Amino acid sequence: MTADEIKLVEYSKKAIVKYNKIRHANAGIDTLYAFLLSEAGKVYDGASFEPDIPHASICGERCAIANMVLQESYKARVKSIVVADPVPKVLEKSTPPCGTCRHLIWSHGTPNTTVILMQYIQGKGGWTFPKIEKYSIRDFYPLPYEPIEGLWDNWQPE
Repeated sequence: MTADEIKLVEYSKKAIVKYNKIRHANAGIDTLYAFLLSEAGKVYDGASFEPDIPHASICGERCAIANMVLQESYKARVKSIVVADPVPKVLEKSTPPCGTCRHLIWSHGTPNTTVILMQYIQGKGGWTFPKIEKYSIRDFYPLPYEPIEGLWDNWQPE
């Protein structure tokens, strides 16, 4: 990873803990977050928004990209994006961006935009980040988005 990507990952870890503590204090649960570094050197946060109306859901990646566009412009470009997903245990496959988010990362990035997939686990002592993988946005077009049914059934913090 580059120095900028390492800084983005470290920022992401701190933000995940901060946001999840806020969510837990308000009876919420951990969620998928995205943190992006723009070509201008600014970091933007995003979180999944999953209301009771499924078609109104917004992915964390789209939220972070919208924040970048709001603060910079439609001409702003994603240099690197972290997609951080809560998991009950370390999974073989990390959660990649969905098809819509892949397209938006591509259209608001460059062929060199990096996508960093981060799994995070909540344990009794806090959150850990056991798996981090780096890809180019180009790497994701042949990979399907595959949600795992029942992944969270009967989960308890270790």
